[in-house]
Amino acid sequence: MAKLSHTRIRFYGTLVLSCLLGMAMLVATTESRAQAEASPPRTFVPLLTGFIEGGLGHANLTNNNSSWNDQYVRGGVHLTPKDYVTGEISHQNHFGDAGTFFGLGYTRIFDDNWYGFLSAGTSSGGFFLPEVRVDGILFRKLLEKKNLVASAGFTYYRAKEVYNDKTLLLGLTYYFDAPWIIQLGGRLNRSDPGNVRSNRGSIAVTYGRDKDQYITLRYDGGTEAYQITGAQQLLSDFTSHEVSLNWRKWITKRYGINLRAVYYENPSYKRKQAEIGVFAEF
Repeated sequence: MAKLSHTRIRFYGTLVLSCLLGMAMLVATTESRAQAEASPPRTFVPLLTGFIEGGLGHANLTNNNSSWNDQYVRGGVHLTPKDYVTGEISHQNHFGDAGTFFGLGYTRIFDDNWYGFLSAGTSSGGFFLPEVRVDGILFRKLLEKKNLVASAGFTYYRAKEVYNDKTLLLGLTYYFDAPWIIQLGGRLNRSDPGNVRSNRGSIAVTYGRDKDQYITLRYDGGTEAYQITGAQQLLSDFTSHEVSLNWRKWITKRYGINLRAVYYENPSYKRKQAEIGVFAEF
């Protein structure tokens, strides 16, 4: 990814902006959004190219909370040179309950300067999973080399119990000539009931090149309005922070592995998480 014009969209697990709000941000829509931010589409790509990935995740939580265990399948395909579709099915076992999330994402290139991302998701079972989630972001390439990308968007999240979120998303990504990328993100959130405000910020640094490896270190911190951790347990209006390290490595030009480690902490519990995935490109 030395030059922006040669970058290929990837559907990635993190960015995601990575997990911006702890547990809720682990769903596929966030990973799709983060990858769209980290890898803007190049002007031309062959048709019907893409990838598929499957993986497992496990997390240990403190304060007598049950461990997490996840399994996922995700993938993406270029339908045309300007249209890229992604999807994920993930089965998640969190806080002693289990459910399955279903998500679809779509990236559209409008011209050499503008492109956009839209995703939607829902779930079956799992009190901690969203009933409905919708994300949309518009991206604009800036500077002579088009190596600065600004973004603005929204998230609508309706939980199965108690609350819903309406969020403004802001981002800035800079691509250096060397294999370095820096991302800054902001999240301005309003939750109901109670009109509770919560804001978060993030910074991510990526090193690597396509078909070789990408290493991403990310920090995210701020406040959260609500988090459901049990049938009768609700955390509200608290601070938290998260640090994640992701390594995506190509073993060959078509196959590789994706490893991720996460540390999350709020006043009620700490979470140490690890994920491993295997991907194939076509």
